[in-house]
Amino acid sequence: MGKIIQEKNVGLALLCDNAPYTLAMSLSSYERSGLYNCVDASCVVYPDGADKVAQVAAERGLPSVSSALDAGFIGELYKAIASLDTDYILLVEDDCLVWEHLKGEELEREFRLALELLVSGQADMVRLRHAWRGNKRKKSAYTYSYYHSVQQLSSRWVHPEALSDAPDWIKTIRRKLHPCRAKRSIGRSVYVEENPHEIFPEYIRKIEEGYIIDSAVFQWTNQPTLIARDTLRKILLSLRATNKSIGPLSEDFEYAVNNVKWRSAHMNIGVVRGIFT
Repeated sequence: MGKIIQEKNVGLALLCDNAPYTLAMSLSSYERSGLYNCVDASCVVYPDGADKVAQVAAERGLPSVSSALDAGFIGELYKAIASLDTDYILLVEDDCLVWEHLKGEELEREFRLALELLVSGQADMVRLRHAWRGNKRKKSAYTYSYYHSVQQLSSRWVHPEALSDAPDWIKTIRRKLHPCRAKRSIGRSVYVEENPHEIFPEYIRKIEEGYIIDSAVFQWTNQPTLIARDTLRKILLSLRATNKSIGPLSEDFEYAVNNVKWRSAHMNIGVVRGIFT
């Protein structure tokens, strides 16, 4: 499908732990939904020693490549770039299934929408986890409401999380005590507020079926993301230039990338309905 849009192509990078059963469940989801029709190449990246993961990939006809255990998430990203010679890469961790009600032409439509945002230059990356199906583990709503009073809960938020019930004056104090954290939480308003672009117009822009958010207020997360291969490479090179020590856990990568450079780069992050749960 990728080549339909200005002859661009897309590679699917599945970033795995040593969890073959989880990977098998996700791959079945991709087969049922028709996700493979949206990409031109695929690659499973797994940690050294996870031979059963490689076996699952082989059984499904997918190429795979191992990454050193001590290289962690950043090592898997480098492997993905090296293994997929495509214009864009869809980064997905192995526990992300396609939303069960999304398949075929509807899934392709959502994917095309995200890809067009990249090709047109409106976005530097697009998040593809289903934006308005609440996930308590992520605490998107609560984190935002901890610092900001929700003006109108989004009608699209299917499973709203519990919000902070602190009074406005408490939240004002929280913002004054932790201004940087409060600012970084602004991007999460797109999951919670009905009209976040009207509340934070300097950081959030409404598009036809979603939003574009400034990286000054929206952190990188290791959730399903569609990104240009060159953009991902630049992010990794920037990290190397800062000489940060990144451990084997994926959380270490998130901590490292969400630095002053990330916020001052003012990258445009797209949020649309998405396709993964």
